[in-house]
Amino acid sequence: MYDNSMRCKIFKDYNISFDEKGSTCGTVRLAQWYKDGTEPDKEKAKLEIRKVYTSGAEERNGKGYVFSTPEGPSELVEGLLGIGFGNTKKCIKTLAKRDDFKESVENINNDEDDDNDEMFDMRELLMNIEVSEDDEEE
Repeated sequence: MYDNSMRCKIFKDYNISFDEKGSTCGTVRLAQWYKDGTEPDKEKAKLEIRKVYTSGAEERNGKGYVFSTPEGPSELVEGLLGIGFGNTKKCIKTLAKRDDFKESVENINNDEDDDNDEMFDMRELLMNIEVSEDDEEE
């Protein structure tokens, strides 16, 4: 049942519109839902993905998903990439803008979780770094 006493305070709109069609689109925002008579609190805000309906300058929130944990968004992104979603070239270009990109690429094979010897070396692919046989054994 719809609760008219609930309000949404958007603390940050990440400006990521997706799945646009007609007057609807998906959005990613840091928001808090609260009841009338209470004050919104940024500490209680959570990342959400929500369908938004637009008509002129007005927006109406539709169904959405609010992440329960700070790890949830990263787990979703990694999972979607793992099953083939996302344009690989665009994803790499986006990741290359991150401060930790070079360090992550250089240490791609240093993860303790990677026991697969048949994996290729991302450093060769992304940075054209030649890897010596000594580096491959580490």
